Amino acid sequence: MKAVVFVNDQRMEIIIQRLRSAGIQVQEGRCEKDMEQIERMAGRIDLVILPIQGVSDDGFIELKKRGYCMKAFFAALRKETLIFTGVITPYIKKLPQTVISLLAREEVISANAALTAEGILAMIIQNTPRSLVEYRYDVIGFGHCGRAIAQLLDCLKLKVRIVSAHPHPECAALPYDFISLPQWQFQQPWPVIINTAPVEVINDAMVALWQDKPLIIDIASRAAGVNERVYKRKDIQVIAAPPLPGLVAWQSAGEILADVILKEVKR
Repeated sequence: MKAVVFVNDQRMEIIIQRLRSAGIQVQEGRCEKDMEQIERMAGRIDLVILPIQGVSDDGFIELKKRGYCMKAFFAALRKETLIFTGVITPYIKKLPQTVISLLAREEVISANAALTAEGILAMIIQNTPRSLVEYRYDVIGFGHCGRAIAQLLDCLKLKVRIVSAHPHPECAALPYDFISLPQWQFQQPWPVIINTAPVEVINDAMVALWQDKPLIIDIASRAAGVNERVYKRKDIQVIAAPPLPGLVAWQSAGEILADVILKEVKR
């Protein structure tokens, strides 16, 4: 069995190691020379592991901040080739091959949420001047990441408040405060805000009314949770967090992805 792994972060290094340990031949895609060779062998490839962000709408992937056109490569693949990606973009949806989204798998979602929580903790420590216990924390959104972040902060005996647009009856049995999003948006927030909601929840008009400006960490994809005008303000610190699992725990994150890939290959 032959695989191609396009390497754009350290998680892919772990995937390469695991595939080779399983007896799979791996061609690495790192630079232009690699890409030329990969295109020539496309018709003999059984597995393709794309960068987590997938393929752009015009058929490009990014490696080391350089774009590579993948149209000829995809056209040469056999229909039986199995493709793995993180994000399924419109371009990938049109491919005739079977495409598996790693980030859509429940085991990956849960594990990545825990790693994201650890990354958030590191970012808070790096961007605040006082002890963790001297702050209170608003966590916006109560999905996988929101729950994991709240749980980790609570384990450190920190004061956590869940901000959500939807009611969560189970919160009554949890050790967090709870406030609805509409109510929260007309109040002074707590000193640290972690947004996990994938839609805009903080705008410039809200921030202008806050007497004390909090630290805001936005983990939403494409920094969707905070209006771009807020980022331009000089009186508040807003951080668009990068994908944290591959940054703060890349080996663990790579192992999680490799487990899913190998499980699918064995089917």
